Amino acid sequence: MPQDVLDVYDHEVDALMRVQAGLTDKARHRRHNFLGFQREIEEAFAEAGFTVHVNWHRFSVDGQEQDGAMPEVTVTGRTAPHVFDKDRQVHEVTSDILGLGDAGVIKTDPDTLKRFLEGNGGHGHGHGHSQ
Repeated sequence: MPQDVLDVYDHEVDALMRVQAGLTDKARHRRHNFLGFQREIEEAFAEAGFTVHVNWHRFSVDGQEQDGAMPEVTVTGRTAPHVFDKDRQVHEVTSDILGLGDAGVIKTDPDTLKRFLEGNGGHGHGHGHSQ
């Protein structure tokens, strides 16, 4: 059964952002052996519990390939089996783990709320029934 990498807890989003910021800072201040830096990227994300695909975007100037290309890093999965707990995510959102300033609240945009309350043409509790 494939994993949905999009099911990520707020604390994991925070950890992924810290990994990205640390790697970006390292890349900014030194030259790299591409394979060595790719291994460093993969290991840093693995420590946070995720597998990644690293895609190096190469570029050239006047036909000369240049050093310093930054990779695109895509989270592809988890390092260990995982079952996403929606109740835990609700707790993390309402506890404002990411520091967005909305502790205790899960905000829904007004249009989505209106469609939910209208039941998309149904009887007012968020879903329609077909017979």
